[in-house]
Amino acid sequence: MPSILFLAGDVSGDEHTARLIKQLQTRHADWQYFAVGGSAMKATGATMIGDSSGSGVIGLIPSLTLVPRLLKLQHRVLDWCEKQRPQLVVMCDWGAFNARLLKPLQKLGIPVLYTFPPASWRKSGARGLSIAPFVARVATPFSWSAQRLQSVGCNAEWVGHPVLETLRKLENDSAEKQQLRAGFGVDENEKLVALLPGSRALELKYIAPHLRDVIDLCATSSTRSLKFVIGAAPNTSEKVRSVFGDRAQIVEGRTSKLLQCCDAAIVKSGTSTLEAAAADAPQVVVYDGPKVLEWQWKLMGGSKRTPFVAMPNIISEREVVRELLAEKCRAPFIVDELNKLLHEPEKRAQIQDDYDEIRRALGSELPHGATERTAQIVEEMMIGS
Repeated sequence: MPSILFLAGDVSGDEHTARLIKQLQTRHADWQYFAVGGSAMKATGATMIGDSSGSGVIGLIPSLTLVPRLLKLQHRVLDWCEKQRPQLVVMCDWGAFNARLLKPLQKLGIPVLYTFPPASWRKSGARGLSIAPFVARVATPFSWSAQRLQSVGCNAEWVGHPVLETLRKLENDSAEKQQLRAGFGVDENEKLVALLPGSRALELKYIAPHLRDVIDLCATSSTRSLKFVIGAAPNTSEKVRSVFGDRAQIVEGRTSKLLQCCDAAIVKSGTSTLEAAAADAPQVVVYDGPKVLEWQWKLMGGSKRTPFVAMPNIISEREVVRELLAEKCRAPFIVDELNKLLHEPEKRAQIQDDYDEIRRALGSELPHGATERTAQIVEEMMIGS
């Protein structure tokens, strides 16, 4: 039977790849689907040959602690491929793990489709281009990524970003938006503020307490018409509650709906900033961590190489949304920016105009969805175009 191995590391890669597997399963129920991934890929019914949960860490020291586990997993994947010889390997992001498998897979004669190639968000430089000689095809979310890879001889195609498949802008007066707000218990005279503190242990330790302080600061001010709802990642509600207590409602697995109907969002830097842009949610982006992480970032020249950390700003190459990082990630600064988002119509309008541009960069005007086109590429590689 035709077989495919899918490899994804962090939560977003796990979710994107799970949607791809599901779409292929509806078209080709007779194919065999194998995976290294997390809970979303496992839920598709694919045969799991490895678990990548917990692989999306940040910082040098946390990364080093994962090395023995990931080396063992790489050996397992290569041993499995040598014995089972799948017709295709589909990789999603996770460059630190996946890129090291490319050359061995090429030696085994197993073609690779890379989705979300490493450093796909970069618009210049050589970073991410080293995969070109080892992959059969690339399906990338950004047009400039396809152009950069094509310039070094790679068969790369811009398919758009799958975030547009799960998130869309809802008009303020739409019945759907009003129903969502009612479902979150928002009264007519309340402003709904979404809090997205992240899911990693480091984020809940260093970022979530500042968002808790935001709730407390707003409670003691004249701004009493705010309703805070915390969007928790799957299986993290109890950890989130240990930080926030009963200060705000916690919802799990409903972040997309929360962003679609909120008045403003306070978002941990990462994929969620792009989700907020897709949902048209005005946002302030926050991030904090241990001092050693900040020092590492400065020593490596991170601020010079990457002047922005929020994806909407990286895509636009300017500050579309406010970034409050490190010592600026404190309740008084966050509340000040939140008030601007809620009470300055011109600022909200400018952000939402910029979001329109970002959605176009994500492929909103392409004639197909990202997952649909990627599934077609898989079919072309498996059974011919």
